[in-house]
Amino acid sequence: MEKKLNGILTLFLVFMVQLTFAQDKTVTGTVTDDTGLPLPGVNIIVKGTNSGTQTDFDGNYSISAQAQNTLVFSFIGFTKQEVVVGTQTTINVTLETDAAQLDEVVVTALGIERSEKSLGYGVSTVKSEELNEVRETNVLNALQGKTSGVNIQNQSGNVGGSTRITIRGISSLDGDVQPLFVVDGVPISNANIATGSRITGGFDFGNRAQDINPDDIASVTILKGASAAALYGSRAAGGVIIITTKRGKAGRAAFQASTSFRFDEPLILPDFQNEYVFGNQGEVDTDTPIRTNPGFPGWGPSITTLAGQTYTNVAGEVVPFEIFPGNVRNFYGTGATSINSFNVSGASEDGTDDYRLSLSYTDQEGIIPNSSLNRTNLGMNAGSTLTEKLKSRINVNYVRTNTVGTAAAGANDPNVLTNIINGLPRTTDFRLFEPEIDEFGNQLNAPGLQTNNPLFIARQNAAETNVERFFGNVQLEFLPVENLSIVGRAGYDSYLDRRFTKNRIGTLGRLQGRFTDDFIQSRQLTLDLIATYDWLLNEDFNITIIGGTQWNQRVVDRIGNSATNLVVPELYDPGNAENNSPFKAFSDRRIHGVFGDITLDYKGWAFLNATGRNDWSSTLPANNRSFFYPSVSASVILTDAFNIQSDLLSYLKVRGSWANVGGDTDPYRLDFTFNPLTGFFGQYGLGGNYPFNGNLAFSSDAVIANQDLKPENQENYEFGIEFGFFKNRLTIDATYYENFTSDQILQLPTPQSSGFSGFLTNIGQVSNKGFEVELGAKVIRSEDFSWDLNYNFTANRFNVDDLGDIPALNLATGFNGIAVRAVEGESLQLFGPRFRRVTGDDGEPIEDQILVGANGLRQVGQSDNLGDIFPDFIMGLTSTFKYKAFALTTTFDYREGGKMFSNTVGQLRRDGLAAETAVNGRADIVDSEAFILNEAGDAVPNTVAVSPQSYWQSFANASIVEGNVFDATFIKWRELSLTYTFPREVIENTFIKGARIGVQGRNLAIFNSDVPHVDPESSLGGAASNLQGIERGGVPSTRSFGMNLNINF
Repeated sequence: MEKKLNGILTLFLVFMVQLTFAQDKTVTGTVTDDTGLPLPGVNIIVKGTNSGTQTDFDGNYSISAQAQNTLVFSFIGFTKQEVVVGTQTTINVTLETDAAQLDEVVVTALGIERSEKSLGYGVSTVKSEELNEVRETNVLNALQGKTSGVNIQNQSGNVGGSTRITIRGISSLDGDVQPLFVVDGVPISNANIATGSRITGGFDFGNRAQDINPDDIASVTILKGASAAALYGSRAAGGVIIITTKRGKAGRAAFQASTSFRFDEPLILPDFQNEYVFGNQGEVDTDTPIRTNPGFPGWGPSITTLAGQTYTNVAGEVVPFEIFPGNVRNFYGTGATSINSFNVSGASEDGTDDYRLSLSYTDQEGIIPNSSLNRTNLGMNAGSTLTEKLKSRINVNYVRTNTVGTAAAGANDPNVLTNIINGLPRTTDFRLFEPEIDEFGNQLNAPGLQTNNPLFIARQNAAETNVERFFGNVQLEFLPVENLSIVGRAGYDSYLDRRFTKNRIGTLGRLQGRFTDDFIQSRQLTLDLIATYDWLLNEDFNITIIGGTQWNQRVVDRIGNSATNLVVPELYDPGNAENNSPFKAFSDRRIHGVFGDITLDYKGWAFLNATGRNDWSSTLPANNRSFFYPSVSASVILTDAFNIQSDLLSYLKVRGSWANVGGDTDPYRLDFTFNPLTGFFGQYGLGGNYPFNGNLAFSSDAVIANQDLKPENQENYEFGIEFGFFKNRLTIDATYYENFTSDQILQLPTPQSSGFSGFLTNIGQVSNKGFEVELGAKVIRSEDFSWDLNYNFTANRFNVDDLGDIPALNLATGFNGIAVRAVEGESLQLFGPRFRRVTGDDGEPIEDQILVGANGLRQVGQSDNLGDIFPDFIMGLTSTFKYKAFALTTTFDYREGGKMFSNTVGQLRRDGLAAETAVNGRADIVDSEAFILNEAGDAVPNTVAVSPQSYWQSFANASIVEGNVFDATFIKWRELSLTYTFPREVIENTFIKGARIGVQGRNLAIFNSDVPHVDPESSLGGAASNLQGIERGGVPSTRSFGMNLNINF
């Protein structure tokens, strides 16, 4: 009886379990993206059935299912996810972005959206999540290491300083070769206009791409080749950066707030020796005040030999000798940057009307005392379907930026770093420079050492710029008939840049004081009219035809005044200056273009595209003003063409393109003109103004104009192949390209006797040939853990193919005889005086045999090429680990090869301040790498010992550039972020819809660098100059540590 009862109970329990599993129950939950933001419109189906639903505006859903059922969550652009119901009644899901989705839509030229698989040329897209993983004040810096074919160089650690970007090398030898920037289909300015000479104390106030709010960006698409950029015309010779801003999504109003805060400190500072005091050849005159003591900052005796001895310091005090190891680091403060942003967005239920409003405020304090940047960004992006056939969109951005304390470039008196290392020994206590002025307003410094008090430069001579900018566009789209779209768009970009630089009375080199007011107003208007027609011929063929016209005008108006010899201190007014030199510059240029584009689509796996554009440029002669450039590209999806269905090979595409693009020149280079002179500049009371004694004065252009200029011509070939393996867990995109630019518009030198500096002409050809690879790997995928890798590689070889009858041409000259030179058959070279070499039997110097003089010291030899300024290759690696709600992302940037010259290193070595000058107790040195002539005149290994001071002052001689040229290879740890996304169940009973908190770091470390004391990425030239590979007194680059918080509600 008991056995029967147990059997009945067992049968009853089994029956109840089956009944429970067979019963429907309501499952609810929320679907979010990997940032915690709710996803509306996600499809949820019960696997194997027709039962399904979608998430609402807040990402919430409700569905009936049974315990044994599996729910499938899917959404365009995200990886599909399956969850077994089991005993759960609440299932919250986080969908991950599908980085390997190969058929995504990308924005191409003129804002045209195309399926990525249809493109016959290479593009790279960086999403907003990648840009803002570690917050940056300049969006270009956030792109470093994340895409192939792009070289991004942060010039220095200056607040508001410029960032240089080039795509697939430089396409022209004439100045600015940066890409065209386009925001929501409309070109905007990325100008980098310097005030003064970068070599002798000018100011780099940054490039205008920094005005773009990174929080407003949905994606950045980089059009690399001429085929990709051909529809933009001559302005796109350097490639195109297309920025698409965020829009509202369907649903109720969504609010998002984010805040980030970080600390900034110098990444690399000079490695000083901390043993030897000021003096000469190991001796010091302790009875002479340091203000007037002869000798050098670091070539005195060891501090260990001076116990109990005293000297007179910069303050006139008699004090014991003491080394201050951290004095330079203590001068540079710890910077702080906060970025706070807020936006509200939404759209109607059917998505026909949308809006997004944003506000962002950036507050940055630099590492140099009294340096800061404050920026306010306001943005609006709104669209509306006015009627069934008419749509509208408006995008408006307002930016206001104030920058104080931008450090001067070069090595003259206004430069802070120059005044720190020039003449200040290791016994310098920077506390003695505080305050920087006395009670009478005079500078407290060490005048005998011919250096300014660096705190005086930073606080009393702070440069300032105020920029107000407005850019945006208005667009109407008309749909007159089915498959026909006509878009009219007007874009406007305007900014006013008000700059003020000054030298207070008492500044060494500018003792009587000076100041400059500089006002730059830039205006750009772009009008587009574009018609698009989709024509479905049959079930196999589809044709898309695009035609349109574009009109662009760019006006730059610059006016200002430079004044010297102030009468009353600190009154920076033209009426208070003895000498005023007003200046004015104006340019107005226009381009009108017509274009056409046709794309043939065969069964969705074969694509052929052809474009043509004709431009008329106002900067070229009437007979050469019109120029036409075509392009052709094709792509085939082989896996679709041959119906390849394999887990191993998921995707295979081949593509190729050819394009021919023209380029114009700057305005007013066709006619010979005279310009009125307003004054002549002079220091120390010299100078004057015109009219002078009632007479006017005019000066001619320094460059001879050419009325027969032709447009530059660029021809581009590109071939690529794209793979997807293991269901696209592994993707590879490889590209080979060749780019030739002929009829370069260059300024060639003329004899000094002509009275002109040069003449303009079309001459020569340059080329870029390169190979790019982008690799994406989903290395690990499990329920709680994932690991993704993204790798990119770029190798570009630039070559000067032809310079006509000229073997070489100096593109940019510096100091001490150094220059950047174009040499036929070579890349761009550093050029300058080398060490003297042993002369061979053929009369030519022997490269590996440096010849010293009879005194054992190196000598000045011939000027020659010192190395290629461009890297051999660039690599980037981003790794992302995710475990449950945690995500760890890190990015490395590797650059191999290229040469750089550092004036800072040479100065440290010459003055005995660099750590390497103090090795081996400063025993005498034999230059064992060199040769010396014996009595017979034969070159034999050198055995002459010299003092360390003599050795380093000859090795780092200012007139011998070679001793300060280094291999610029480096690896930088660009980014690190660790974030935590709050689970839905933690915040479901609050007003918060999603939240994420994290810590972050940027430029954390530098490895594998052979450049001592300075960052190998530093450059004097700025973003728009060919004066690259040269460093002189730059502000140290910074490393950053901070945290950020994002909340959606």
